[in-house]
Amino acid sequence: MIDSILAEYISEAVHTHFGLAEEGVFLEIPGNPEHGDFSTNIAFKLAKPLKKAPAAIAIEISELLNQTHLNDGISFTPLNGFINLTLSDRALFALLAQPFSSYPIQSRKVNLEFVSANPTGPLHIGHGRWAVMGSAIASLLSEVGHDVTCEFYINDAGNQIDNFRASISAVKNNSPIPENGYHGAYIKELASSDLDPVAAMLADHKTVLAALGVAFDIWYSKSSLHASGLVKEMIQKIEENNLSYKADGALWFKTTEFGDSKDRVLIKADGALTYFCVDIAYHFEKTKREYDQLIDIWGADHHGYVPRMRAALRGICGDDYAGDRFKVIIGQLVSLFRNGEPVRMSKRTGEMITLSEVMEEIGVDATRFFLIQKSHDTSIDFDLAVAASQTSENPVYYIQYAHARIASILRKADDTIPSTMDDAAGPLEPSERDLLIMILRYRREILTSATNYLPHQLATYLIQLSKAFHAFYHNCPILNSEPGIKKRRLAILSTTQKTLKMGLHLLGISAPDSM
Repeated sequence: MIDSILAEYISEAVHTHFGLAEEGVFLEIPGNPEHGDFSTNIAFKLAKPLKKAPAAIAIEISELLNQTHLNDGISFTPLNGFINLTLSDRALFALLAQPFSSYPIQSRKVNLEFVSANPTGPLHIGHGRWAVMGSAIASLLSEVGHDVTCEFYINDAGNQIDNFRASISAVKNNSPIPENGYHGAYIKELASSDLDPVAAMLADHKTVLAALGVAFDIWYSKSSLHASGLVKEMIQKIEENNLSYKADGALWFKTTEFGDSKDRVLIKADGALTYFCVDIAYHFEKTKREYDQLIDIWGADHHGYVPRMRAALRGICGDDYAGDRFKVIIGQLVSLFRNGEPVRMSKRTGEMITLSEVMEEIGVDATRFFLIQKSHDTSIDFDLAVAASQTSENPVYYIQYAHARIASILRKADDTIPSTMDDAAGPLEPSERDLLIMILRYRREILTSATNYLPHQLATYLIQLSKAFHAFYHNCPILNSEPGIKKRRLAILSTTQKTLKMGLHLLGISAPDSM
């Protein structure tokens, strides 16, 4: 990776010149392109141990680096304490020609649980967001070298399931649906079938998720958790470790000893298990599978649930789960619009619009992209009309069109597409250079997106890459250019196309060759 290569050079120079082992060199992209291709704030980190001003240190390091073998391909320029790096065309071509190596991470065995919608009704757009987010995070983590298991927790036992079954039974018997029951056309459809309603609803979830391009390695049943005796085993462990007490006829977990705001009930006075108790048991079961990390994606209404679950895991399994070993990603809400007007009801049924209906209206690619283009902690206003449009206002169309346009040009070219580039045809035009620098950032963006569990960063990068390509296309003639320049630009196109395709693939989105 470009970051690793350049950071290593700078670290070696700092160690040689100052006698300091500085491994925290981090390269950033300057906000102003005129400042260079990359930038580092290493001088600010060295100011305290060297007892010098960052600006003076930046000047000293830049002069040192410009006197080394690097000067042939990289120029180092100090600016207000920062060191800006500008690559020569030759250095840029050399870096782009390097084969991909493994990412600089320590591989982990990761369990990623997401969606886990109750099988009591159709999936809605909020479920879709967790589904797309989870599958993209899984792809990114796998791409950088982690071993990821995707899991869906099936809540097929408890009061909600009992109410669901009672609602189906009431319709079948022409009786009123219970006050706390479920309503809607789908209830009548299930009642007219001889299939088990929970199994039928779960089958529908699986069908919709598969159509959305979301796959799970494990479908873990809550009822199997009860049957396994694991809940009883967990409670026994809590009691044996003196982590519980009885009050008001209930059994309480001392979660306040592990950072929770108050203790929590495990078993009610009437002997019934709380939802929290069963959820702890499920996570306890996952810890037995010896994952290095457990990641859950929950909806915004579960925000307050995080500290109590972390406290429970710390109490049962130790302080390993106080940090990143147990991570919860909270996703915010999705609001549907059409041409700026809120969409709350399905045209087909007059009820809540389902995830399946959204996919039918705008397609899988647009559904996935629009549900992933913003950070999980930001709500989404999803305009179906924009998502269905074939204009530059639609970001997924904008990206896919870039890929298709490149494919069209390469088909028209009667040349063998070169795999590498050189500077024999003269210096790069600004639009060529901007596009190549953007391509060079690809692996950095993948690693950052994966490390921070933020697939929207990759989506943003693909938009930026497409923008750089469209500028290149408009500013740089390709098929009618001089042979040497044509050869170079065809290589640039081929590399751009491969980069777009890889990025879209990681987001679960197609890269069409024609549109």
